[in-house]
Amino acid sequence: MGMKRFLFICCLALAAVFCGSGCADPVVFGEVFQLKKGQKLYTKYNIWYTDPAKISCLNIQEGTFLPLGTEIEPVGTDGWKNTITFRDKQGQQYSIVFDPGLRLCAMQDFIAYTFTTSTREEMLKGIPAANQKRLLRGEVVPGMNQAQVILAYGPPPAVRTPDRRNESWIYWISESATVRVVFRGDVVAHLLNVNLR
Repeated sequence: MGMKRFLFICCLALAAVFCGSGCADPVVFGEVFQLKKGQKLYTKYNIWYTDPAKISCLNIQEGTFLPLGTEIEPVGTDGWKNTITFRDKQGQQYSIVFDPGLRLCAMQDFIAYTFTTSTREEMLKGIPAANQKRLLRGEVVPGMNQAQVILAYGPPPAVRTPDRRNESWIYWISESATVRVVFRGDVVAHLLNVNLR
């Protein structure tokens, strides 16, 4: 009987450790950003979605989007489902489904480059007014620089653009189609949609 009890206690301890490491939030927004009391978080780029409960971490440019600089409130992360959940000021909840194999980074890094403590005004400072309007419409045009492309489309998915020093970045515009942003130096020279028939 003593051995059965010992095994039962060991199983309970292992279950507690397993659930403690997997069920709890593996990433806390406050730890990623070292937030001070009252400090706010915002989207760092336009986040595209068709279903707010299942947003692709690839930022597929379909449906609508949360504009860059949207104030958000972190809800948490789920290590089992690989989701990052937050809500906007109106209370609408969103969940990004994170896939480390597509982004080639850890969830902490993804959170760090998806959200920011900088306001929209701070992010758009110094950008010509015409380009600011385009960015807030989710548009990229020749003449924009790489930082502006990231504000509009987000960082390019590393699974298709493993090095941002490349002269072209590839983004998904649907689950089966991509657009290539071609740079000359730091400036957009062309946008190529090779999927059009």
